[in-house]
Amino acid sequence: MTVVVNNASEMFVQALKAMAKIDGASVYLDDYGYYSKKTVKSVLKADKQMQKERAKGKLKLYDSVDELFGDL
Repeated sequence: MTVVVNNASEMFVQALKAMAKIDGASVYLDDYGYYSKKTVKSVLKADKQMQKERAKGKLKLYDSVDELFGDL
């Protein structure tokens, strides 16, 4: 069974961990909300790479979708 609790207080988290331990269940905490830590890390890495390429002038920016499709 999966249970999702949003915006839980630290007291609630500690109580949930204690109840899970009694039942032999596991608790997985994700502080990033909907996205996993791996996904957030990947997006931040891609953003950093895009900023580097933009600073070097290697990344072309478009003012409209039509301009983008014109280059495809």
